[in-house]
Amino acid sequence: MPPIVIDLVLAALILGMTYALMSEGLWGAALMFFNILFAGIIAFNFYEPLAGLLASNVGFIAGFADMICLFGLFIIALVILRLTTETLAPAMVRFPTPVYHAGRIFFAFAGATVTAAILLLGFDCAPVHKKLFGVVDYKYKPPFGRGIDHEWLGFFQYTTGSVFANNNSGTRDPFGEYGTAKVFDPRSEWLLNHQTARPFGEGEVLSSDGGEGGAEGGAPAAPMPGGAPGGARPGDPKVIMPGGPGGGVVVPN
Repeated sequence: MPPIVIDLVLAALILGMTYALMSEGLWGAALMFFNILFAGIIAFNFYEPLAGLLASNVGFIAGFADMICLFGLFIIALVILRLTTETLAPAMVRFPTPVYHAGRIFFAFAGATVTAAILLLGFDCAPVHKKLFGVVDYKYKPPFGRGIDHEWLGFFQYTTGSVFANNNSGTRDPFGEYGTAKVFDPRSEWLLNHQTARPFGEGEVLSSDGGEGGAEGGAPAAPMPGGAPGGARPGDPKVIMPGGPGGGVVVPN
């Protein structure tokens, strides 16, 4: 499938969701944006330990555990937040006409973009080909080079390191940017780890020292960090049930 098709489909999805959210007006679109934002934060905060638990206890769906938990938590959190905001603020707030139209477009587009990024990352967790749709790998930045999935991962890493930081006596951040915070994806390898864990297609994308491997024309890379005996480090990922039908579920050590 040509890359332009993926970009156009994703752009159409974002525009369609933007149009739908615009119908909520400025107040409704703003509430939905924050509902989506916090639902995404909740989902990414809890899906990894939940996926590890699910994969360990229900082996036959181990390969789908990441995707099921990420989408499930996101949808449940979004529904609860939507019902809560509708209960607390059932009436539409009036704004000056220019502010109303500019605001509803802004919040609708922002909410649609965040939703599309989370959907794309959910598919990254699926037990499919290492290149989604035959095109999307860890270096691809849909749509049209904007990299909304990369931006969301960077934003969530920032929230765990600075905004909602949970510190400990050690450190999971090898670069020292967030001090002792138990930061999400400390080596910024989430996309590489999940591409490696997907079961179909050839080539690893991580070398034994945590760098990029030879999946794109170089020498074959070693297994993921944490997969080699004695090679795990704080913050390294590990694969639960790597022999499962989905290639395993990636969770942090």
